Amino acid sequence: MIMKNEETVRKEKKHKLVIEVGVIALLFFAATLFFTLYYDYVVTRDAYLNSKREMISRDIKYLQVRMKGIRNLNWIMDYVRENKDRVLGDYTEEEEIENEKEGTYEEIDRIIGGEVNPEDEDPIMQMLYVRHIFNVLELQINRSDINCESYTNIWLLGILDEHQSVIYIDDQTYENPEKAVNYMDYEEADHSAVERFLSGEKISDNEVVYEIYKDPDDGKSYYNAYIQINDETGKNVLLCIRYDWTDYHKELLSRVLSSMIIGFFVLLVLNGLLMLFIYRKAISPVLKVKSGVDNYMVSKDSEAVIDKMDSIKVRNEIGALADSFSDMAAEIDRYTEEIVALNDEKTRIQTELALATSIQSSMLPNIFPPFPERKEFDIFASMDPAKEVGGDFYDFFFVDEDHLCMIIADVSGKGIPAALFMMSSNIILKNQSMTGKSPAQILTDANNAIWSKNQEKMFVTVWLGILEISTGKLTAANGGHELPAVKDESGSFSLFKDDHGLVLGAMGKSVYKDYEIMLKPGDKIFVYTDGVPEASDSEKNLFGTDRMVEALNKKTDAAPQEVLAEVRASVDEFVKDAEQFDDLTMLCIEYHGVK
Repeated sequence: MIMKNEETVRKEKKHKLVIEVGVIALLFFAATLFFTLYYDYVVTRDAYLNSKREMISRDIKYLQVRMKGIRNLNWIMDYVRENKDRVLGDYTEEEEIENEKEGTYEEIDRIIGGEVNPEDEDPIMQMLYVRHIFNVLELQINRSDINCESYTNIWLLGILDEHQSVIYIDDQTYENPEKAVNYMDYEEADHSAVERFLSGEKISDNEVVYEIYKDPDDGKSYYNAYIQINDETGKNVLLCIRYDWTDYHKELLSRVLSSMIIGFFVLLVLNGLLMLFIYRKAISPVLKVKSGVDNYMVSKDSEAVIDKMDSIKVRNEIGALADSFSDMAAEIDRYTEEIVALNDEKTRIQTELALATSIQSSMLPNIFPPFPERKEFDIFASMDPAKEVGGDFYDFFFVDEDHLCMIIADVSGKGIPAALFMMSSNIILKNQSMTGKSPAQILTDANNAIWSKNQEKMFVTVWLGILEISTGKLTAANGGHELPAVKDESGSFSLFKDDHGLVLGAMGKSVYKDYEIMLKPGDKIFVYTDGVPEASDSEKNLFGTDRMVEALNKKTDAAPQEVLAEVRASVDEFVKDAEQFDDLTMLCIEYHGVK
């Protein structure tokens, strides 16, 4: 199969709208022309035929009055139907003799006057009576005051059933006797007037019913008028006048056809002009807009697009669309520049955050084991920030050869502000710890230093402990921090309820208390920030300290690094896919004693 190339398809699409609009417009105009000419034809036809109604109505009513005095009309119609070959033929010898007898016409007059019923007469008298009536009817028509030449036929119709009528008498009975008595098919669909009479509709005796009829035998157009004639039995015979308007009808159709041909050619010209107008004012500008859009999608050159749109001079909705697209292209360029600038700024911020993360990480002890030469204890810590940088921190260092200082803290807030506050707090706490003060005094002096310059009203929770390595005595103080978990001689971890002081930085001159814990070989201390118990799952349920203690007791003999890994695994299993909301920091030390 040969595929059309892209250029051919594009050209076909380009002219598709012109063709569609042209076809629709042509159909619309053609339909308008057809209905206009048809309406003109109907109005003109009806006006012409209505102008003939006065004459036809006058003549048919005149004949109706003349024929109402004829008795036995239905019997005569039936008789002629049965004897049509003899009624208009030559007299037989018997009929000639009877016709010349004296008294024959007196007997016919008696039948006409209703004194004698024709059914009671002998066949020859019946025939003479019917022949006489035919002569009377012929005289009534041809010697009346109407102009019979105006009409094609004047008939008497005896309706036999719903589909046939019998033509018995017309104005040319004796000139064309072979046509005088015939059957005519009166289908209801072809003869609307006869249909009304057959339907049983109530029609008054003086009402004239009209129909337009085209005879399929001679191809002529007729205007038929019907009126009823009642005989003494109450039965009806229809009197029909047929007016031939074929010549006028042909002239009318010729005029309509000429108008249609002229109108069609005018229509083609107007449709061509309309298509040209639509192409110049709509399709061509739309194609320019499309071309500009296609070029912009490839080149992203807004200036070229604006120049292309400015070449569209139409001042309609398409011109407004071109202006809008020019504005959109310029706005896209401006927006793209802003996005590029924002991406550059975002890249710079990400670089700086990565650097801040590296700096923060470098400030915390991150090499384990940190003191490989010291066998009296084992210590491990970790900090996982919720964002690039965190507000939690931990630290451990020797104050002297026999005293190890341990700090874990949680700064209020998150992100860069918390990280900066964390670094300054860590420096203050470490400097205070190196002076040989007790944990409580360290927190007191650190709180005063932090509070005096805390314009942002931030605070930090701190647990600080100093382990005397030679004896196992741990002296600690708590500044609003979480309770430590201690594994003692019972062999399991439990929370140690120490005395809490106020968080650092919230108020000056706060007082903190020292407390002591005597560690024996194998004992452990686990300290943490609130990111552990407050870790939440997707339904906002908290991990809690009970689950934390349960996790600590899964492997009580494990080294500090394994203890932290077990707690973190339990937290991860609990929260699953939920987002980490807070920094998660832990520290664990196991005391081995002096050997």
